Amino acid sequence: MMACSNGGGGAAPVVVGQLAVACNTQVLQPDATAPMPAIDLQRLRLSRVGAIYRVTTPANTPFAFDLVAWDAAANGFATVSIAHASDGGAVPTGGPESLAAAGLIPSGPGLFGDGPWMAASGVQTARLTLQGSIERSQAIAVQTPGGDAILVAVEIGPRSVINQVEPVLPDHPSITSRETIYSSDAWNFGMPTVAVSGDRTSVVAYEGDRTNAMSYERYEMRMQHDRATQSVTGGGSQETSADAGTWRDHEIAALYNVLAVVHSGDEVAELRLSFDRGATFAQTAELAHGIGQTRLVQVGMALDYSLAVVFWQETNVGLELVLIEGRPESFDQNGSPDWFRINPPQVVQTMPFGSSPLTSGIAWSEGGDLVIGYAASTWEGLGVGWQSTTRFECAVRPYGQALRTVEVDRELVIGRDPSVAVLGQWPTMQVFYAYEVAEGVKVAASQDGGATFPTTELCGAPGAHLPTVFARQRSAAVQVDLLYLASASSGIELHHSRWLEWANSAREDFRITAAVMSLTPAQGPRSGWQGFTVPIDFGLRSKQVSWLGYDAVLDGEQIVAVFDEVTMDAAFWCLGMPQGGEIAGGWSSTTGLSVPIFRPATPPPLAPGMTQVLPAVDPLHAHQLQLVRID
Repeated sequence: MMACSNGGGGAAPVVVGQLAVACNTQVLQPDATAPMPAIDLQRLRLSRVGAIYRVTTPANTPFAFDLVAWDAAANGFATVSIAHASDGGAVPTGGPESLAAAGLIPSGPGLFGDGPWMAASGVQTARLTLQGSIERSQAIAVQTPGGDAILVAVEIGPRSVINQVEPVLPDHPSITSRETIYSSDAWNFGMPTVAVSGDRTSVVAYEGDRTNAMSYERYEMRMQHDRATQSVTGGGSQETSADAGTWRDHEIAALYNVLAVVHSGDEVAELRLSFDRGATFAQTAELAHGIGQTRLVQVGMALDYSLAVVFWQETNVGLELVLIEGRPESFDQNGSPDWFRINPPQVVQTMPFGSSPLTSGIAWSEGGDLVIGYAASTWEGLGVGWQSTTRFECAVRPYGQALRTVEVDRELVIGRDPSVAVLGQWPTMQVFYAYEVAEGVKVAASQDGGATFPTTELCGAPGAHLPTVFARQRSAAVQVDLLYLASASSGIELHHSRWLEWANSAREDFRITAAVMSLTPAQGPRSGWQGFTVPIDFGLRSKQVSWLGYDAVLDGEQIVAVFDEVTMDAAFWCLGMPQGGEIAGGWSSTTGLSVPIFRPATPPPLAPGMTQVLPAVDPLHAHQLQLVRID
């Protein structure tokens, strides 16, 4: 047993690497006065601990916080690893399943592990969330390759920033329909995106390997819900690029018979176009600008079928936000496009190397004006700790004019996803820009086509993120709707705020989903990775919306939202941990954890578009993909 000091002194400088502890959108700082728990450094394969983070929680009270790592070069894989270092002052036994036994639920993309360690990785940014409810103090060791470990001490005490404030909201009174259209038990299912064309709602999501649900491998799943028949059909595409990570790297847009699906990865972003609403994809275009991996692609379609695709890509001068447009080049006998011309790339903005870009939002006005809401976070070292500044910007191109950019706000937060909506057209176009701030989500409004944003409205609470904003003209009033993910006490929920008459009516707030945390019911042995069986019967069960687990669009007078509600036992995440020594790939010299390489998953027989009948929904699956319509 060794004390958690700097492990034997020496004058070597503390280097914790690109690693931060965050709660909601706020980055926490180390506590130089925190007491040092006794941990076994040798068991964790550590030489020392570089910093202590201290948070408190009342016993048996839900909490959550994030562990975030990023790659300073902006184009490599980032990894964040955790190990259970202390359980009420005692040395935990076994592997990561001791986290579940203590009441902790780890979650993150593509979890893998070795010995006492487990990790999540992603392109440029990696995120691992730890939530739960504990009876005694816990200590978690955290590390990213190339840096000293840090220790997060979660002590029994008063409520602190990690304890979410439970919003008191009514259930939504205006949901006209709600149904589960698909289910999955795979680790890597999630991050859906949605588009509507006529009576069909199209959804694209990541899906795991059907022959091995515990695998980190995945493919792209496309689904289509027919509102008239209530049937769901689909198809899939092999994923050949290593874009598995923290963010959604696919999007979809639709207008009448045209369906556009975009996917970013490797050195190109791929655009696939269907001219028969997804039955076939007749045109494919590879989009690129820089030299590194494309990320966080977004697509929007105008009323004349014009396409705008934006994505981030590394170049020789930094990380650039790239805009590529497409327009119909030929039409069929009914006047529907059957081929598109793709224009050369344009650079919207450049950020320095090491920035963490966010998913962008795109909106077209009824007159063909283009609006892009985008943002990126930059990191600044504060000795041992870090600080994140996110710049939220809006680019507007009036029809036939040049693109112009304005900064909407700058916040000390870890941003996630700005959203834009428009009403009217240039020069009287109204622009609504939704983004995260420390206190919740703000909607900034412009009455001069995005030149200035003098009006803002705040809603939600700390931790609210991933906003989607809509603006509609209803009689003489402008109605503004905002969907967002809220950090409730027991997990992530989908909420809806609206102003029936923007700037003149009181805001109304509703809950669409409710997060629940409860004791895991008694059950028999569970099978994990490659048939590995663990006789575990302990831990918590959580039900919540998954990470970046929803998307929404406006369909006439209704909002159509799709969300992934995931139910997970704490111990479930630990079942796959024996795979750590089996994954093909390199090994980290700092943690001993394997660094996975990407392999495509095994999909079902692939339909040409969205015509294959999908399996029936299984209510026992961890992931339930739900579709709601809201007046």
